[in-house]
Amino acid sequence: MSRASIAPGRRSIEGLAWLARVGASPLEPWGLVMGWGRSVAYDHVRRLTTAGLVRTVPMTRGDGSLVVITAKGAIMAGCPASRARQAVAPTTWAHHCACAWVSAWLEVRGRAWWSEREIAEDEWWRYDVNYQDRRGTARVTHRPDLGVQTGSGPVAIEVELQRKVRARLLGILRMYEAHTDPEAGTLAGVIYVCDRNNVADAVRRAADDAWLQAPALSFRAMRDVVEQTRSAAGTPSAAYGPSA
Repeated sequence: MSRASIAPGRRSIEGLAWLARVGASPLEPWGLVMGWGRSVAYDHVRRLTTAGLVRTVPMTRGDGSLVVITAKGAIMAGCPASRARQAVAPTTWAHHCACAWVSAWLEVRGRAWWSEREIAEDEWWRYDVNYQDRRGTARVTHRPDLGVQTGSGPVAIEVELQRKVRARLLGILRMYEAHTDPEAGTLAGVIYVCDRNNVADAVRRAADDAWLQAPALSFRAMRDVVEQTRSAAGTPSAAYGPSA
Protein backbone atom coordinates (compact mmCIF):
# COMPACT_ATOMS: atom_id res chain seq x y z
CA MET A 1 0.00 0.00 0.00
CA SER A 2 1.46 3.38 -0.95
CA ARG A 3 2.01 6.16 1.53
CA ALA A 4 -0.48 8.35 -0.34
CA SER A 5 -3.21 5.74 0.05
CA ILE A 6 -3.09 5.91 3.83
CA ALA A 7 -2.48 9.66 4.22
CA PRO A 8 -5.39 11.68 5.65
CA GLY A 9 -7.54 13.17 2.92
CA ARG A 10 -9.91 16.13 2.91
CA ARG A 11 -12.65 14.37 4.88
CA SER A 12 -10.19 13.13 7.47
CA ILE A 13 -9.00 16.70 8.02
CA GLU A 14 -12.60 17.95 8.23
CA GLY A 15 -13.24 15.34 10.93
CA LEU A 16 -10.04 16.43 12.66
CA ALA A 17 -11.35 19.99 12.86
CA TRP A 18 -14.46 18.85 14.78
CA LEU A 19 -12.39 16.64 17.05
CA ALA A 20 -10.09 19.59 17.77
CA ARG A 21 -13.11 21.45 19.17
CA VAL A 22 -14.07 18.56 21.43
CA GLY A 23 -10.66 17.16 22.37
CA ALA A 24 -11.72 13.54 22.74
CA SER A 25 -14.65 11.48 21.49
CA PRO A 26 -15.83 7.89 21.14
CA LEU A 27 -16.12 6.77 17.53
CA GLU A 28 -19.91 6.91 17.22
CA PRO A 29 -20.75 10.54 18.03
CA TRP A 30 -17.82 11.73 15.91
CA GLY A 31 -18.92 9.48 13.05
CA LEU A 32 -22.53 10.68 13.29
CA VAL A 33 -21.42 14.30 13.02
CA MET A 34 -19.33 13.50 9.95
CA GLY A 35 -21.89 11.20 8.32
CA TRP A 36 -19.51 8.24 8.45
CA GLY A 37 -20.50 4.62 8.89
CA ARG A 38 -18.50 2.49 11.29
CA SER A 39 -16.00 1.09 8.77
CA VAL A 40 -15.41 4.49 7.19
CA ALA A 41 -14.92 6.08 10.62
CA TYR A 42 -12.35 3.43 11.53
CA ASP A 43 -10.52 4.12 8.27
CA HIS A 44 -10.30 7.85 9.05
CA VAL A 45 -9.03 7.06 12.56
CA ARG A 46 -6.38 4.77 11.08
CA ARG A 47 -5.18 7.45 8.66
CA LEU A 48 -5.14 10.18 11.29
CA THR A 49 -3.37 7.94 13.80
CA THR A 50 -0.69 6.96 11.27
CA ALA A 51 -0.08 10.67 10.63
CA GLY A 52 0.24 11.36 14.37
CA LEU A 53 -2.79 13.65 14.40
CA VAL A 54 -4.88 11.57 16.82
CA ARG A 55 -4.30 8.77 19.29
CA THR A 56 -6.68 6.19 20.69
CA VAL A 57 -7.27 5.37 24.34
CA PRO A 58 -8.90 1.94 24.90
CA MET A 59 -11.61 2.05 27.54
CA THR A 60 -13.30 -0.76 29.46
CA ARG A 61 -13.85 -3.87 27.35
CA GLY A 62 -17.00 -3.38 25.30
CA ASP A 63 -16.86 0.42 25.50
CA GLY A 64 -14.49 0.91 22.57
CA SER A 65 -11.85 3.63 22.54
CA LEU A 66 -11.66 7.37 22.88
CA VAL A 67 -10.16 9.13 19.88
CA VAL A 68 -8.01 11.93 21.27
CA ILE A 69 -6.49 14.79 19.30
CA THR A 70 -2.71 15.27 19.59
CA ALA A 71 -0.86 18.57 19.71
CA LYS A 72 0.18 18.02 16.09
CA GLY A 73 -3.45 17.36 15.18
CA ALA A 74 -4.69 20.49 16.96
CA ILE A 75 -2.16 22.63 15.09
CA MET A 76 -3.10 20.96 11.80
CA ALA A 77 -6.74 21.90 12.51
CA GLY A 78 -5.75 25.52 13.12
CA CYS A 79 -6.21 25.36 16.89
CA PRO A 80 -3.83 25.89 19.81
CA ALA A 81 -1.69 22.89 20.73
CA SER A 82 -3.26 23.16 24.21
CA ARG A 83 -6.40 21.57 22.75
CA ALA A 84 -4.56 18.24 23.05
CA ARG A 85 -5.23 16.43 26.30
CA GLN A 86 -2.02 15.36 28.00
CA ALA A 87 -3.70 12.64 30.05
CA VAL A 88 -7.01 10.84 29.71
CA ALA A 89 -7.44 8.98 32.97
CA PRO A 90 -10.05 6.22 33.45
CA THR A 91 -11.85 8.42 35.98
CA THR A 92 -12.53 10.94 33.19
CA TRP A 93 -13.66 8.54 30.44
CA ALA A 94 -17.38 8.83 31.19
CA HIS A 95 -17.23 12.62 31.25
CA HIS A 96 -15.30 12.81 27.97
CA CYS A 97 -17.81 10.47 26.34
CA ALA A 98 -20.80 12.41 27.65
CA CYS A 99 -19.41 15.79 26.55
CA ALA A 100 -18.69 14.37 23.08
CA TRP A 101 -22.26 13.09 22.80
CA VAL A 102 -23.70 16.46 23.88
CA SER A 103 -21.41 18.20 21.36
CA ALA A 104 -22.64 15.86 18.62
CA TRP A 105 -26.25 16.38 19.76
CA LEU A 106 -25.86 20.13 19.27
CA GLU A 107 -23.93 19.80 16.00
CA VAL A 108 -26.26 17.43 14.15
CA ARG A 109 -29.24 19.57 15.11
CA GLY A 110 -27.61 22.65 13.60
CA ARG A 111 -27.02 24.57 16.83
CA ALA A 112 -24.28 27.15 17.35
CA TRP A 113 -22.36 25.85 20.36
CA TRP A 114 -19.21 26.12 22.44
CA SER A 115 -17.21 23.04 23.34
CA GLU A 116 -15.62 22.28 26.68
CA ARG A 117 -12.22 23.17 25.22
CA GLU A 118 -13.46 26.48 23.79
CA ILE A 119 -15.09 27.45 27.08
CA ALA A 120 -11.83 26.73 28.93
CA GLU A 121 -10.09 29.26 26.66
CA ASP A 122 -12.71 32.02 26.96
CA GLU A 123 -12.78 34.21 30.08
CA TRP A 124 -16.39 35.18 29.34
CA TRP A 125 -17.44 31.76 30.61
CA ARG A 126 -15.51 32.08 33.89
CA TYR A 127 -17.79 32.66 36.88
CA ASP A 128 -17.09 33.32 40.54
CA VAL A 129 -18.83 31.01 43.00
CA ASN A 130 -19.03 31.49 46.77
CA TYR A 131 -20.44 28.96 49.17
CA GLN A 132 -20.29 27.90 52.80
CA ASP A 133 -18.94 24.54 53.89
CA ARG A 134 -17.53 23.10 57.11
CA ARG A 135 -14.24 24.95 56.55
CA GLY A 136 -15.91 28.35 56.16
CA THR A 137 -16.46 30.44 53.04
CA ALA A 138 -15.11 28.93 49.85
CA ARG A 139 -14.42 31.14 46.85
CA VAL A 140 -13.84 29.29 43.59
CA THR A 141 -14.24 29.81 39.87
CA HIS A 142 -16.53 27.70 37.72
CA ARG A 143 -17.07 27.14 34.02
CA PRO A 144 -19.90 25.13 32.43
CA ASP A 145 -19.03 22.07 30.38
CA LEU A 146 -20.51 23.40 27.13
CA GLY A 147 -22.64 26.24 25.87
CA VAL A 148 -25.27 26.75 23.18
CA GLN A 149 -26.60 29.88 21.52
CA THR A 150 -30.38 30.24 21.55
CA GLY A 151 -32.74 32.91 20.32
CA SER A 152 -32.84 34.29 23.86
CA GLY A 153 -29.06 34.28 24.31
CA PRO A 154 -26.30 31.91 25.43
CA VAL A 155 -27.24 28.92 27.57
CA ALA A 156 -24.74 27.07 29.78
CA ILE A 157 -24.70 23.27 29.72
CA GLU A 158 -23.63 21.19 32.70
CA VAL A 159 -22.88 17.49 32.11
CA GLU A 160 -23.62 16.15 35.59
CA LEU A 161 -22.84 12.45 35.90
CA GLN A 162 -22.08 12.33 39.63
CA ARG A 163 -23.53 14.11 42.61
CA LYS A 164 -21.55 17.14 43.75
CA VAL A 165 -21.11 18.05 47.39
CA ARG A 166 -24.35 19.88 48.17
CA ALA A 167 -22.70 23.08 49.41
CA ARG A 168 -20.70 23.47 46.20
CA LEU A 169 -23.70 22.57 44.02
CA LEU A 170 -25.83 25.12 45.84
CA GLY A 171 -23.18 27.78 45.26
CA ILE A 172 -23.08 27.00 41.54
CA LEU A 173 -26.85 27.09 41.22
CA ARG A 174 -27.04 30.40 43.07
CA MET A 175 -24.48 31.75 40.63
CA TYR A 176 -26.66 30.61 37.73
CA GLU A 177 -29.73 32.13 39.37
CA ALA A 178 -27.95 35.50 39.37
CA HIS A 179 -26.62 35.17 35.82
CA THR A 180 -30.02 34.18 34.40
CA ASP A 181 -31.82 37.14 35.94
CA PRO A 182 -34.06 38.55 33.16
CA GLU A 183 -33.01 42.13 33.93
CA ALA A 184 -29.29 41.88 34.69
CA GLY A 185 -28.17 38.36 33.76
CA THR A 186 -25.73 37.35 31.02
CA LEU A 187 -27.21 33.89 30.37
CA ALA A 188 -30.56 32.83 28.96
CA GLY A 189 -30.50 29.65 31.04
CA VAL A 190 -28.66 26.52 32.08
CA ILE A 191 -29.27 22.93 30.99
CA TYR A 192 -28.28 19.99 33.17
CA VAL A 193 -27.59 16.76 31.28
CA CYS A 194 -27.71 13.80 33.69
CA ASP A 195 -27.47 10.04 33.21
CA ARG A 196 -29.01 9.03 36.55
CA ASN A 197 -32.25 10.08 38.19
CA ASN A 198 -30.70 10.52 41.63
CA VAL A 199 -28.21 13.05 40.21
CA ALA A 200 -30.96 15.05 38.51
CA ASP A 201 -33.08 14.89 41.67
CA ALA A 202 -30.19 16.26 43.76
CA VAL A 203 -29.79 19.17 41.33
CA ARG A 204 -33.54 19.88 41.46
CA ARG A 205 -33.59 19.95 45.25
CA ALA A 206 -30.60 22.29 45.43
CA ALA A 207 -32.07 24.47 42.67
CA ASP A 208 -35.24 24.93 44.69
CA ASP A 209 -33.15 26.27 47.57
CA ALA A 210 -31.23 28.51 45.16
CA TRP A 211 -34.48 29.89 43.67
CA LEU A 212 -33.40 28.70 40.23
CA GLN A 213 -36.45 27.45 38.37
CA ALA A 214 -37.80 26.81 34.88
CA PRO A 215 -37.51 28.22 32.28
CA ALA A 216 -34.02 29.31 33.35
CA LEU A 217 -33.25 25.74 34.46
CA SER A 218 -33.97 22.65 32.37
CA PHE A 219 -32.87 19.02 32.26
CA ARG A 220 -32.02 16.42 29.63
CA ALA A 221 -31.43 12.71 30.18
CA MET A 222 -28.20 11.43 28.68
CA ARG A 223 -30.00 8.52 27.01
CA ASP A 224 -32.31 10.99 25.24
CA VAL A 225 -29.32 13.02 24.03
CA VAL A 226 -27.81 9.87 22.50
CA GLU A 227 -31.03 8.74 20.83
CA GLN A 228 -31.87 12.21 19.52
CA THR A 229 -28.36 12.48 18.06
CA ARG A 230 -28.77 9.16 16.27
CA SER A 231 -32.22 10.14 15.05
CA ALA A 232 -31.11 13.54 13.76
CA ALA A 233 -28.17 11.90 12.00
CA GLY A 234 -30.46 9.27 10.49
CA THR A 235 -28.45 6.42 11.96
CA PRO A 236 -30.02 3.44 13.82
CA SER A 237 -28.58 2.56 17.22
CA ALA A 238 -27.22 -0.76 15.93
CA ALA A 239 -25.10 0.85 13.18
CA TYR A 240 -21.98 1.15 15.33
CA GLY A 241 -22.43 -1.88 17.54
CA PRO A 242 -21.60 -2.22 21.24
CA SER A 243 -17.86 -1.49 20.94
CA ALA A 244 -18.01 1.77 19.00
